[in-house]
Amino acid sequence: MGPILKNLHVIILFLACYKIGMNYYESYEASLSNQQEVERLRAEVNKSKRLKKDIDKYNNDIKNEKIKMERVVEEIEKMQQLLPSEISDTENISLLRKMAEDLNIKEVSITPLNEENKEFYISKKYKFKAKATFLQFLIVFEKISDNKRILNVQDVSFRKLEQPQKSKFQLIDGEFALEAYKYNPNHKERESLQKFENEKNQANPAFKKKNKAADGVEA
Repeated sequence: MGPILKNLHVIILFLACYKIGMNYYESYEASLSNQQEVERLRAEVNKSKRLKKDIDKYNNDIKNEKIKMERVVEEIEKMQQLLPSEISDTENISLLRKMAEDLNIKEVSITPLNEENKEFYISKKYKFKAKATFLQFLIVFEKISDNKRILNVQDVSFRKLEQPQKSKFQLIDGEFALEAYKYNPNHKERESLQKFENEKNQANPAFKKKNKAADGVEA
C-alpha cells in the first residue's frame, strides 16, 4: 500500500477536523456579528426612548406655556375691549381745561402730541403747562385718577418761579403729560400666539430630527 492509502484515515480525520473548525469559526463570526447588531439595535432603541422622553417633556412644557399664553391673550383682549375706538382731542383738551378752570389755575397751555403705536393699543399724549400751586397740581392728578377713562400722567416736572411772590400760596411752573389710549384694530394678539407655536414647533427635537433625515435624503 502506498503511504497515502496507508495514512488515509489520518487525512480524512484531519479534513473532518478542519471542516468542523471552519464551521465553528464561521458560526462564531456570525454569532459575533449578530451580537454586535443586537447591541447596535439596543443602543438605537435606548436612544429612541430617550428622544421620546425628551419630546414628551418638551411637548408637555409647550402645552403648559401655551395655556399660560392663552390666558395672557384673553386678558389682553379684555383690556382691548375696555379701550375706546378713537382718541378725541376735543374731549381730552376740554377735560384738562375744565379741571384748570375749576381750580382757578392760570396761564394754562395744552398741546396735543402725535399718536404712538404700542402694538395692541395706540397712545396719545397732551402736554399740560401752567402756573399753579403744588396743591392745585395734586388735585388735578387726583381728578385724572378718578376719571372713568383710562388716563395716565407722565413726565411730571416742577420749577420754582424766580420772581418774588406776595401770596402765602407760592406758585410754581409745572408741566406734565396726560396719556390717553385707544384700541388698535390692526393688532391681533392671537397672531403672536401662532408665531410662538410655529417657533416652538421648529425647535422641537422631533421636528429637527425629521428635517435632518430629509436633508440626508436630499444629499
